[in-house]
Amino acid sequence: MFRRIAQKYNPATASHCTCSVLALTLFVGAIPQTTWAQDDVPFDATADTVFDIIQDSDPSTFVCLSYEGRTTRQMWDKRQDDEFDLEVFLFTAHFSDMPPIDIILNPEFETPEAARAEADKYTHRLGRVPLVFRHGIRQLGVHKGDKGFHAGTGKVFVYSDMSDRRISENHLEESLLHEGVHATLDDQYRLSPEWIAAQEQDGRFLTRYAASRPEREDLAETALFAYSLLRHPGRIPPADSAAIARIAPARIAVVESILNTTVEVSPPTPPPGGCE
Repeated sequence: MFRRIAQKYNPATASHCTCSVLALTLFVGAIPQTTWAQDDVPFDATADTVFDIIQDSDPSTFVCLSYEGRTTRQMWDKRQDDEFDLEVFLFTAHFSDMPPIDIILNPEFETPEAARAEADKYTHRLGRVPLVFRHGIRQLGVHKGDKGFHAGTGKVFVYSDMSDRRISENHLEESLLHEGVHATLDDQYRLSPEWIAAQEQDGRFLTRYAASRPEREDLAETALFAYSLLRHPGRIPPADSAAIARIAPARIAVVESILNTTVEVSPPTPPPGGCE
């Protein structure tokens, strides 16, 4: 969990706006400064956030889900730390702003009906993740179990029990954003001179997870907080927003430039008849 938050933040009356790094700097200056030790890190990991940054009321670009039958696909399974060829349940998820993606489910879900019920957990929620963090996803793989999510270029893997837990905490969308960064942006940005220079300029990390894996996790960890401050600042309490803006201004500026980049994707494919 976050170490500095004792209870969930209720943003019901907070204003939502699009902010710039300059606005965040002015915002921070209006709040009493907190003294942080140089090696102090304010949060443990975005996976354990109590902040509901992407909310159920946010629009989703998901259109429909079509069942394609059974087929053989490779699935990495963290439960066994290995990759297997499995006869998966294959669905195609259609969105209004990007080409469709495959959702593949481990045969342990047993029936198409059970597999569809599980796939339905992710479709609308994935469509709420901003396109800039999502457009590189080509496949979402789903296992049973409670392992942490993981991703590589183009692929995201999730575990149903962990997903249920994160849904109960209003946090599945945030987790999908994190993994979407890995699938979509890592290759271009996480080791880029621009990002490395921003890391060095800031000199500190927002989460212990990022600090423990700076080359692999810092971009995905920072992106969620930066997105909230830049697009939905009222969804994180002011004191925590100020700490985030003070610790990572250079990296927030990089994320702002990413958010302002025009995403070039192929047009969405018209869904087939019977797509639900």
